[in-house]
Amino acid sequence: MKQTFSKRVSQALANVWPLYGAVFAMAISLSVLWTAMPFIIRNIGGTEEHVGYIWAANMLGYMLCLLFAAVILGHINPRHTTRTAAAVMFLATLVMVVVVYYAIAHNQIGRPALIWTIIAAGAVAGAAMSLFWPFLMSWVSADYEGAILNRRLGTYNGMWSAAAIIGPLIGGVLVDMSTLGPIVVGVTCLAICFLLLCLSHDGSAGTAASVRPLNAPEICFDKGLLLRLKWMARIGLFCSWVCLGVSRSQFALLFTGMGFSETQFGIIITIFGICNFLVLTGAGRLGFWHFKPVLLLGVQMLLALSLVLIIFGRTLWAFIPAFVIMGSGFGFAYSSHLYYGACSSKKRSSQMAIHEVTISLGVILGSGAGGYLSRNFGIYWPYWFAVIVLALGLIAQVVVWFVLRKSLRTPSGGVLRTKTRTAQPAPANNNRGQVCIVPSQRTEGRGQKTEDRL
Repeated sequence: MKQTFSKRVSQALANVWPLYGAVFAMAISLSVLWTAMPFIIRNIGGTEEHVGYIWAANMLGYMLCLLFAAVILGHINPRHTTRTAAAVMFLATLVMVVVVYYAIAHNQIGRPALIWTIIAAGAVAGAAMSLFWPFLMSWVSADYEGAILNRRLGTYNGMWSAAAIIGPLIGGVLVDMSTLGPIVVGVTCLAICFLLLCLSHDGSAGTAASVRPLNAPEICFDKGLLLRLKWMARIGLFCSWVCLGVSRSQFALLFTGMGFSETQFGIIITIFGICNFLVLTGAGRLGFWHFKPVLLLGVQMLLALSLVLIIFGRTLWAFIPAFVIMGSGFGFAYSSHLYYGACSSKKRSSQMAIHEVTISLGVILGSGAGGYLSRNFGIYWPYWFAVIVLALGLIAQVVVWFVLRKSLRTPSGGVLRTKTRTAQPAPANNNRGQVCIVPSQRTEGRGQKTEDRL
């Protein structure tokens, strides 16, 4: 049985690697570019507000187009959509290259039209990005449940978080040497992403987990408990991205203003990425954290602690622990919402869209408000603002837990029962307050699949 299960996991991961490669290339491009973006905006004459607004504009474009993408998600071929997204992002980033080169070469530093052109290009790139991540996530996770779903999501998270380790270091070093360098690297990585997507095909993520009908675990969940944890995880995800929006946009200027270099900033963000990577990949391979609400509450407190260290810190010995804590908490918040959102959901593509909208709202609020507060009230106001958001989020999580407490409860920690059976036609669901899922079994036939859901 163990060998059969291992074979199913290996087959489920076998042909999806071009998509994982595209994820890695896209994430490298984004992490290099957006690590350096505060310094790029500063070097062409932008203010703290412009630094906050460009990431907010990027995610606002992403969120608005995501509302459209959520409607068509599942109705059009993700192969064409993701390629289109990569191409548009390539063009938008190419515009940034031209504008920055013109500003520096022709001594147009501080010209508002050029700064707002960069911000507009960022918004267009964000809009195109809405056709990439949700479609790719639903493509990778399609038709799988239980341990295989957890493994695939863990590998997917591991790829982009591994890029988040390498990218900031490259971005920090490049922007320290040249304002134009990080944007050129971003354009190159987007071209590689497009080529890898061209190597992918419709069956890349839908490869059969089994060639013949196999014994599949039937997993039943308490709907009430799952609903509470899903909303608690959603609140935590939103708060973590508010925290990230503030720290990634405004801390760059605060850090270099203290006399540290852009390269050192890249190293700190790399440390953040390492911790994020370890938590994401660990969460994808271990299940002990599932259905434990106290961990979601604890993440809020840890993120608040990291912000306090930034506020009162003046040395690397304060900033490094702050970003170690923040990266770990951020990774857990991300994994939790991704898992609880996909868990037992028949509309998984919609859950992926909700996941991305939640992220967008967090960045828009954190980055936009952070830039405004820093410019008009003081450089430490954005971090206090994020602490307040985390405190309110913690209160909201507790309220959600108790308000929805009347839902069905089980002694097994969320999973009501798991049993093995051979795939067969699904009987009617007579389990009130429960949702039972049998992971789908796919055949070798092209595009054929049989789903067994209770």
